[in-house]
Amino acid sequence: MRSVAAIALAIGLTVTMQWSALAVTGEKAEFKKVADDVYAFIGKLNDANALVVVTSQGVVVVDTGNNPPETRILQQFIRSVTQEPVRYVIITQNHGDHTGGTPLFAPPATVIVHDRVAKDWASWKPYQVKSWRLRFRERADALKNVHPLDNVVTFSERMTLKLGGKTIELLYVDDPYNPGDIAVWLPESGVMHAGFVGYIDRHPDIRPDYSHGTTGGMLRQLDAFSALKPQVMIPAHGPLGDVKDLHALTDYLLLARKKVLAMMQQGLSLDEIIKQFHMNEYKGWDRESHFAWLAETLHRELQGQGPQIVPLVEQRLAGTILQVGQEGRRLTVRTDAGQEVRLRITSDTDIEGAADRSQLKAGMKARALYVVPQGANAALGFDVYELTVAP
Repeated sequence: MRSVAAIALAIGLTVTMQWSALAVTGEKAEFKKVADDVYAFIGKLNDANALVVVTSQGVVVVDTGNNPPETRILQQFIRSVTQEPVRYVIITQNHGDHTGGTPLFAPPATVIVHDRVAKDWASWKPYQVKSWRLRFRERADALKNVHPLDNVVTFSERMTLKLGGKTIELLYVDDPYNPGDIAVWLPESGVMHAGFVGYIDRHPDIRPDYSHGTTGGMLRQLDAFSALKPQVMIPAHGPLGDVKDLHALTDYLLLARKKVLAMMQQGLSLDEIIKQFHMNEYKGWDRESHFAWLAETLHRELQGQGPQIVPLVEQRLAGTILQVGQEGRRLTVRTDAGQEVRLRITSDTDIEGAADRSQLKAGMKARALYVVPQGANAALGFDVYELTVAP
């Protein structure tokens, strides 16, 4: 294992490697056997990945797919290799593209999350619980009296699950701003689902409110997970990798911190730092839209500041969808008053009038309840709570 100090020295000397465009997975989800009774679900076009472990006493699913259609595909893949029921669902990170498929499996499956994730779920507002119940309409009756925490088991530091002769270790690296992200390690086969720090050829989605953790916390996780030397590493998004990809993200984060620190030492303002920040050494990596948030987060971290506290103001609009991007994740809506508003449709958005966000089309009439962060950069658009559409 390389120490962070040694890597930092190497980064400090020079970084000249140019990265090719390897980031994006295929146009259809894949299901690959990576070890005996162990399968990787690889989301299409860098949608969220999952891990499936088949045992004689049931199936363990790690993360649940990017949206309802993808979760149903994951369920079909599982049925293609075993008739055993899904006994456990393990969540590696508390983001809708990893948790959103949970209602398809639980109940009856038991859900395992870190304590911090359970605490967040306990604070959900009624509309969030409603969205969770209605995400899979075919499950509406079964879930009408179920709260998301009803089938949940939690842990604080480390947990080992033994099922049907398989050992599954849940690894948490403590950090003040770790929101409950974990990795899942299969020591007998050398397979790891690395959770949030399992980026491959993808600029990390780090935000100044620390809702996705910090680069400092990620480096600690990378150090711990790299020490296990996984032979197969399933990232949160993107193609399969191994331990060298954990090292690659370590290099990336150290270089990003070095760049922002240098600009701070030059006396540049935050606005100028955001404007000048780039990671051109990693050409071809997915999601350059994350740069502004990453630069602002690093600026806060390197000053020793806590998370940005962002008040959210709810607003409503009525209008017409002008543009749809990324299978309905990004919308531009022209309101009836003539204003153009960029919206972000998440896995938690309650959608009426369409089965899921992939069915959203330009020209649809739309009504939305969304939130506007006060004094913060909504780089990807305003998050939508409720969306109603009609032709």
